[in-house]
Amino acid sequence: MNIEDLTKEVERIEAKSDFVVSWWAKKYKKTIRRIGNLNKEGCRVWEQGGKKYMCFWDVVIERYTTCIDPVITYKKGLN
Repeated sequence: MNIEDLTKEVERIEAKSDFVVSWWAKKYKKTIRRIGNLNKEGCRVWEQGGKKYMCFWDVVIERYTTCIDPVITYKKGLN
């Protein structure tokens, strides 16, 4: 993959994403960061048992991801 292809791929991913989210994954004992959006059917945010949950579409690996106690670290502004 050359630089031009990589640049196009990054621009494609950035255009499809709305936010960057991070959360502590107890299973892996580390913080995970993902790029995603909530535009797909089935994506939602809810609270259960005192914890916040979020199901979102991960635009890099192209699948749904669910996280517990998410922190939105970047949100794309609407122009």
